[in-house]
Amino acid sequence: MVKAQTLTYTQHLDNLPAERRAEVERVWGMVRKHVRAGFAEEIGAKFLSFKAGDEWLVALANQKNYISLHLIPLYMFPEVKAKFDAAASKKLKRGKGCINFLRAEELPLETLGEIVGGYEAGDYAERMRQLRRAGRPPRKKTTGKD
Repeated sequence: MVKAQTLTYTQHLDNLPAERRAEVERVWGMVRKHVRAGFAEEIGAKFLSFKAGDEWLVALANQKNYISLHLIPLYMFPEVKAKFDAAASKKLKRGKGCINFLRAEELPLETLGEIVGGYEAGDYAERMRQLRRAGRPPRKKTTGKD
């Protein structure tokens, strides 16, 4: 088994292009300020994240042409998506599972802080597990015949 590479926050920032460093610091600083105790911060070569057990709350990754924010509650809880959408610019670029930006001011940072600060780690992990169980259809038994 390959062990995941871990870095310090400073090492992660040092590996970023100079023009992205301040943007990542500003966004991740807001996340760190608001995330509640119990979430574990993981720092790797490619991304920063906070998780409750195996359940991601938020991650930030430097991509080739942009910075990508993965804010998992947006995709799991419609009321959180509505709150974020009401505060975000209509021009904010989104992918299937992420928000892409170049400058921190493109994001509704206060709303981001409210969202990541709105969960207790244990409750969040349990709610995510419940949603995943409820959303999975029963598996069909395969017979090997088409």
